[in-house]
Amino acid sequence: MSTTPDVEARPGRNESLSLRRALALLDVCAAETDPAGLTAAEIGRRLDVHKSTVLRLAAPLLESELLRRDAVSGRFRLGPGALRLGHAYLASLDIESVAASALDDLARTSGCTSVLAVPDGLQVRLAGHRSAPGSAGRTAGRLPATVPLHCSASGKAILSVSGAALVERAVAGGLRSVTTRSITDPGELRAELLRTRRRGFAVDDRELDPDIRAVAAPVLDHTGDVVGALTLVAPAARMPAAAVQEHARSVVLAARAVSRRLGGAIGPRNVGGSGEDLQARRGA
Repeated sequence: MSTTPDVEARPGRNESLSLRRALALLDVCAAETDPAGLTAAEIGRRLDVHKSTVLRLAAPLLESELLRRDAVSGRFRLGPGALRLGHAYLASLDIESVAASALDDLARTSGCTSVLAVPDGLQVRLAGHRSAPGSAGRTAGRLPATVPLHCSASGKAILSVSGAALVERAVAGGLRSVTTRSITDPGELRAELLRTRRRGFAVDDRELDPDIRAVAAPVLDHTGDVVGALTLVAPAARMPAAAVQEHARSVVLAARAVSRRLGGAIGPRNVGGSGEDLQARRGA
């Protein structure tokens, strides 16, 4: 029996392995916080390969300027080619297109209306939404084009990871009561934003509409700045306090995925809080 197919396939497998190792080498250099970079021996230990293998893998990366090697120390670090790739990737992105699939998935799996909102001064602007299958857009029809920062889930999610200056501007602009449940006290708003930042999501407990609950999580870009929020919105009867935690987990995971696609580095964070927290805070 001929062994020719196996012989012919082996170079391809070897090339694939070399490519994966070269990409892993780039990841190691990207994760290194020392601006001096890493020696070939240090990279080899992290990849569990010999120093000579590191030098072989690095050669084409140096040619393409994805890596740089210091002429004196011999240490490796990312090169300008990596920056060019990053800029090219970021230039092709906009939050509306990146979040589109997340909105589709959230609406389909949650049974709620999913919303993308973006900051717009002291308001948040509706940038996109999807209705849950079979809902005929009943909730979406009640969504205003813009909402205040202080009494909407998306607004509080954005405020929770914004600088203190925006929070103070929101307070100075007046915390208008939209419903009887809206937060109008600056101290209560700051405490709510602290809770939101700690647990990773914001809740609108009938603060914007007396019959609507919503839960939202912030979306960050490659600079770490907040550029929007993903939100799930539903009639309060269809999103009881006990269901908030489940919806929060879904929206937080979706917001993290969108942030990663925008180049944001999102570290692990547990989705804390629960419907009981909601009842305790607002006396529901």
